Amino acid sequence: MIEVLVSCNDTQRYPALIDPDEQRDGFVKPWFDLETVQRIAADTQDDAARFSHGSVDTVHVLTGRVDGQEHAVVLYLGGEKHQEAVEICQPNEDGRYAIGGFEWCWYQVAPVIPRQSKREQLPPFPEQRAV
Repeated sequence: MIEVLVSCNDTQRYPALIDPDEQRDGFVKPWFDLETVQRIAADTQDDAARFSHGSVDTVHVLTGRVDGQEHAVVLYLGGEKHQEAVEICQPNEDGRYAIGGFEWCWYQVAPVIPRQSKREQLPPFPEQRAV
C-alpha cells in the first residue's frame, strides 16, 4: 500500500492508502482513515444539501462510547432509493474504510509528499540577492 491523494469529482482531494496493483479501468480503491472519512461525510452531506439528496450519494459517521471504548459506524447511502441502499462500511484490519470502492471512480491525483519538520531556506539563485 502507498499513500496518495485521491479524488472522484475534480474538487475534493483526500489522503488515502491504495494498492497500485488493485485498479479497475484506471481507477483505484482507496482506504481512508476515520478522520478522512468524517471529512468525506461532511463534504457529501454539503453536496446533497446543495444539489438535492436524491442526486448525491452520502456518507454518515456515527460515533460514541460502548463499554468505555470509542466506536464508529460508517454508513453509505447511495442510489436513487436511499432508504433501500444503506451499506455499513466495515474497516479493514488497519481501521481504514474503502468508501465508494470502485463505484465512485476514485483516481490518484498525486503521491502525498511527506511533511518536513523544519523548512530549510533554499540558497538564492546566483543572479538574486540574499534577503
